[in-house]
Amino acid sequence: MNEKTRCLAVYLIYLFIGTGYMAGQDNPWGTPPTKLSMKEAAERAAAVSPELRGTEAQQVLREGSWALGFRAFLPKLSISASEDDRLSQVGTDSFTKSYTLSIQQLVWDGGRLAASRNIEKAELNLARLALKRKTAEIGESVINLYRTIIYNQALLEIKEANLKSLEMQYSILREEVSRGLALESDLQEAELSLESNRLDTRKLQMDMETAQMELADALGLAKLPSLSDRIDTEYAAAVKPSDLNNLVSFVGQIALQVHPDLISERFAIQKMQVQLQSASRAWWPTFKLSGDVSVLGDRYPLSRYNYSLGLVMEFSSPLISGSLGARAGKEGPYDTTGRLQSSLEPIPDPASSLSKQSLEAMLSLEQEKYQLQLKQIERETQRLLHSCVMAEERRLLARKQVELSRKRYELQEIKHSLGQATMLDVMKAQNELAQVETALVEAAVNLLQTERKLEQFLDLSPGELGTFLQHLQGVQP
Repeated sequence: MNEKTRCLAVYLIYLFIGTGYMAGQDNPWGTPPTKLSMKEAAERAAAVSPELRGTEAQQVLREGSWALGFRAFLPKLSISASEDDRLSQVGTDSFTKSYTLSIQQLVWDGGRLAASRNIEKAELNLARLALKRKTAEIGESVINLYRTIIYNQALLEIKEANLKSLEMQYSILREEVSRGLALESDLQEAELSLESNRLDTRKLQMDMETAQMELADALGLAKLPSLSDRIDTEYAAAVKPSDLNNLVSFVGQIALQVHPDLISERFAIQKMQVQLQSASRAWWPTFKLSGDVSVLGDRYPLSRYNYSLGLVMEFSSPLISGSLGARAGKEGPYDTTGRLQSSLEPIPDPASSLSKQSLEAMLSLEQEKYQLQLKQIERETQRLLHSCVMAEERRLLARKQVELSRKRYELQEIKHSLGQATMLDVMKAQNELAQVETALVEAAVNLLQTERKLEQFLDLSPGELGTFLQHLQGVQP
């Protein structure tokens, strides 16, 4: 199936099936899901967006209209009928009836029609790319909300566990104070610390509830289902330090092919090249072939006929334009007809003589911008790969800090049992452990965000980076 046929099929399917379906559905996803992954949330946000659906409908119709435009290459047929009646007080009355079939075919126009369709196609490609980018932006905003929620969930679990431990330790400290084993000032300081943790926990709960409502609204849901993705602090980065040197070259080459900005710029350059080619051929002549056949008479059956065949050459330039045509035919079995016609217009549009130079300058500027973007994307890809490695190192450092903090906490508990530390010291160690656990979660989120930026550069869905890099390394020679 060629491109024109495919576009026509898409247009007809959407027109007769898709439009009716989408118009009759308030929720194109049907029953709300019970669980939702990050990738599914991004897809659903794009599916329920009225703006995207309207833009997609317009884009499909425009592509269908372009596919149907191939009609311009085919002959133009026309059929006409007329009846000319004349009543004369002196001469003979006449009642002339005629039927005419005319045909006109473009023989050669210097590629103007094809260039015009190529320009329209380039504009459709740019519009399709803009729609894809808009879809990605909506999906990315939902991904950020999703990540914020699961980040807050991870922090809330840490804070709730920390708060529960602090409350138990506070009860023990209060009992110690009542028995004279601890200072009243320690109890007051512990109470302040406990209350501060309660306020922080409640604030975090409110932030998470707000993000959940925003995500549910973006997905067109009355209530947000449970989220299947979680922040995994043990997740290892997809980019390994040992593979970094090899990946820089391979990933950089792929990014240059699939990055949306570069694709958009290539389409813009192609469009401008077609416009420049069309401007260069503007002075080439156009040839059209035309013919007609007529039957006429005073009464049925019509007894007279005539036919003719003609060729017209039209030309246009900034300094001169005009046409030259020749036509020959026959009227009945005995008469032969012929006709020559020409027209000329001097200096019709002198300003258009500068259009080619203007397009050349614009094309040169676009190509220069494209080369700069190539270098920028290449540098940014290298930076993101190194950032993934550094984010993984930060995660490993944060995990070691958690291990050390846990050991210090356990040591404080032992010292407290031996009477060498107060319960307030244990509570401080507990707070420190919660803080470094929070730092570990932040390091894990930072790793996910960095990898997501790299996925965007490679035009990948959330979570596909690891599989992509494994496949890439598998096909490397």
